[in-house]
Amino acid sequence: MIHITTPEAFSYQELLRFLSRNEKECLHTIKGDTIYKVLDMGNNLVLFSIAYHNGLAVHIHTGNATPEVQQRIKNYIENWFDLTADLNVFYKAVQADPIMQQLCQKYYGLRMVGMPDLFESLVWSVIGQQINLNFAYALKQRLVHNFGKSVTFDGEAFYALPTPQTLAALKVEDFQPFQFSRSKAQYIINISQAFAEGILAQEKLSRLGYEEIKQQLTAIKGVGNWTANYSMMKSLKSYDAFPVEDVGLHHAVKNQYKLPAKPTIAELHQMATLWPGWRGYATFYFWHSLLE
Repeated sequence: MIHITTPEAFSYQELLRFLSRNEKECLHTIKGDTIYKVLDMGNNLVLFSIAYHNGLAVHIHTGNATPEVQQRIKNYIENWFDLTADLNVFYKAVQADPIMQQLCQKYYGLRMVGMPDLFESLVWSVIGQQINLNFAYALKQRLVHNFGKSVTFDGEAFYALPTPQTLAALKVEDFQPFQFSRSKAQYIINISQAFAEGILAQEKLSRLGYEEIKQQLTAIKGVGNWTANYSMMKSLKSYDAFPVEDVGLHHAVKNQYKLPAKPTIAELHQMATLWPGWRGYATFYFWHSLLE
């Protein structure tokens, strides 16, 4: 077993609520209060589970659990659940906004549930472009079930995301039986090829500043401002990355501030001046409010 100490400001229940938001989610599975996840480590497909017992208790169920693999899983979980962030800094930064302050009190200990793999967040955000969330999850499920690897445990299949190399080798036509538009399929292929060929490399990008990262991401056809900011906040710890065009954010802000209409982009930018340095985290809390 791997034990991971959690910070004082940590809510496992809010984490579970966020991870349980759609029944078609296919890259992790929730059973009771336990989270199951597969990591593809080349020839080693590792299924592990996470439960909360005075910290996170992690059990490895399949694959070769070497010390190196255990450390990679520990690092992955700490990244996935953003366990190293100081939430008190976030809470202080937004205290001038009474609505945001209410959300921070309500969801105290909620951490940004990220996607440690930048490739995953880019593919997911492209899948979600200009369609509703339920259909996006259905498309993701079809992509993963048809092109991803799986491992069976206790008679159930658990899936890993297809690799960039796998998706880069596909043609647009390969996506069409699964109801992907031609443009969406091409964008996913573009992103996959960029990773497979080393044009995009997460480790290199993580050492750059916000504008440089955004410039490199948006150079890939299919990656616009929203996709770049979403992926930066979810995968690169860019807490101030602001996917201001996000429809869910617009709905949540309208609801929380009791506005007569959805805010404009300009209005959102103005409101976000009260969340300095933490606009991405504030966005995540607004998204979480939509689960109410």
